Amino acid sequence: AKKAGFWYEDQVHRSYTVFYNAALVLNLILDIMLQTYLSYLQMVGVGVHTADGQLLGAMTNFQDIFESYPMQKSLGKLLFKYCWPCTFFVPFLFEPVIAQLLPAHIARILVGSNPRIRGEMAEKAFELGEMEPGRYADCIFNVILVTCIPFISPAYMAMTFGALIVSHVYLYSYDRVKVLRYVCKYQWSSPEVHNLAQKLFSIPVAILAGALVFKANQESGGKELGSGVLKGRVLWCSILAAFVLHLIIHNLMLEFVWKRFEEAEGDESTEKYETCAKRTAATHFSTNPVHCLRSKFILEHKPPQAIYAVGKEHFMVANPQIGSHYQSKAAKK
Repeated sequence: AKKAGFWYEDQVHRSYTVFYNAALVLNLILDIMLQTYLSYLQMVGVGVHTADGQLLGAMTNFQDIFESYPMQKSLGKLLFKYCWPCTFFVPFLFEPVIAQLLPAHIARILVGSNPRIRGEMAEKAFELGEMEPGRYADCIFNVILVTCIPFISPAYMAMTFGALIVSHVYLYSYDRVKVLRYVCKYQWSSPEVHNLAQKLFSIPVAILAGALVFKANQESGGKELGSGVLKGRVLWCSILAAFVLHLIIHNLMLEFVWKRFEEAEGDESTEKYETCAKRTAATHFSTNPVHCLRSKFILEHKPPQAIYAVGKEHFMVANPQIGSHYQSKAAKK
């Protein structure tokens, strides 16, 4: 996404969120299909029977095989292990070590052992990263995993939702500490990424709509496998139709209902540039290096327009006559 040549950071984050989610979902589909097939072959090899005494290997109808208790139990166990702790917890447990503590430790060793690394180079070695909205993709994928559970054995429902809650409580606590202590900035210029995430969250809800059709069809039948009203291709096409129909309705509601309320609440600001520039270091002038050089060496302003740099805001001195209004408390002292 960063190499696509977008003009704005929000466009980069939008593309990253879509590509990252697509990669995760594709990996999930391939992984589950392979593991399910291998599990099926293993159960056929040991002669597993269904609840009504049929050999699993003797069954030819895909719907009957999928609805059989051995397959439902195997899929439920497989998906639960995929969710917890492998997806919900382990990546986020090691993230602070890999993303924050280890780079800081390596930088400390390099700067302390090499006398040539000093000044700006030493600062760059300890430079903190930025908080990106890619966390949306992690949360959306976790919810997609949970919404797949209703298609299989309901015995894993409570455990999977409990694992999701526990892991996301930890994730929220970690992100809170990360934003306050371990990132140099966290700022969005527009709600584009948030709006995209709202649309992407229609995917897990649409999966629930498909699961509702599947479970309702099971309830309409008797004790025999595949005895529901919908059978074979009709059932799978009905599930797909419920999924697509919900996606369309969900996104139409977001586009024409939710956005109208958002626009009604978001009144245009009446603050003057001077007022905003007093509390915001990054302005149209301070982020323009050519303007800052021109102010210092050609126009010879006293003091000149200071260049904006993350973590160096305390060096900026105000000069209201040239449109430079930001000055930190440290600079005043």
